[in-house]
Amino acid sequence: MKALVNHFSRKIEASYEGDRGSISFDFGRCEIEALSDSLVFVVESGTQPELDQLKGVISSHLKRFTQDEVVTLDWKSIDLEEIA
Repeated sequence: MKALVNHFSRKIEASYEGDRGSISFDFGRCEIEALSDSLVFVVESGTQPELDQLKGVISSHLKRFTQDEVVTLDWKSIDLEEIA
């Protein structure tokens, strides 16, 4: 998580504290929580194409940073209006 956030912080707003991080893109935002055995990403953006772009950027960079590990991404969608 730290390596991913540090990488993005060179060009865009990105920071972490403890086991949580955030990355702000022009097309959306990504919140990250590091658990003992996994990373949880919460991504949001204004449109579906922007959301797809955001997931693609996060996925490609995560795979690059974890070349020696098996990485499985399981994206789930939630409707924030339903849980508000």
